Amino acid sequence: MKENILFAIAGVVLGFIIGFFIANSMGASGEQATANSVQTADTQPAAGRLPPNHPDISEPGGGAASTSAQAQAAMDEADRKPQDFVAQIRAAAIFYELSAYDKATLYLNRALALKPNDPDALTGLGHTKYDTGDYVGAAKYYEKVLAQRPDDADIRTDFGNTFFRRTPPDYSRAIVEYRKALESDPKNEQALEKLAAAAIRKGDKTAARQAIDKLTTLNPSNSAIPTLRSEL
Repeated sequence: MKENILFAIAGVVLGFIIGFFIANSMGASGEQATANSVQTADTQPAAGRLPPNHPDISEPGGGAASTSAQAQAAMDEADRKPQDFVAQIRAAAIFYELSAYDKATLYLNRALALKPNDPDALTGLGHTKYDTGDYVGAAKYYEKVLAQRPDDADIRTDFGNTFFRRTPPDYSRAIVEYRKALESDPKNEQALEKLAAAAIRKGDKTAARQAIDKLTTLNPSNSAIPTLRSEL
């Protein structure tokens, strides 16, 4: 899951898609008080894998996409090749990295027009919506990814975060999603952190304590534990 989100191949787009598109977010931005304890997890991209037969998205030379020259080149290529799925994803990746979310959304929508069910493009739009504060919109895209990958614990956590962060928050639904994530991946630290945080916000000290205890057993050095315990 990712806050402020964030998607073994190399390259500009891989760093985005695997580090970001294939998820978190969790998709998401730092919380205050209790959320401070889980901010690190939320700012990490959800780990993922390219699906079988996915087109090559590696970029010669690798490295992070971060300059206006790279953005211009990617935009020019995507505009010249509107039917090229990979070109659209490349442009979206670069603009996302530059926090140009409107352009990232433009190219992700183009990619989805070419491949409406592509999980990477769907995840990318989910993360982009999340990072612009549209948690309801993000949830719709994460839900589509989960329809294809129901056991993806990272996207499931991102999905839970959309309920944690929206106004008003729905901590009960967030907890349901975090628990589903943990059913798929019992060692998912981000899901445990967020489960504890949501339970604290909801006033369920028993559930929060259980999550914190599991997190402590899993990784005693997890930086969120002291804050979670103090909030409990």
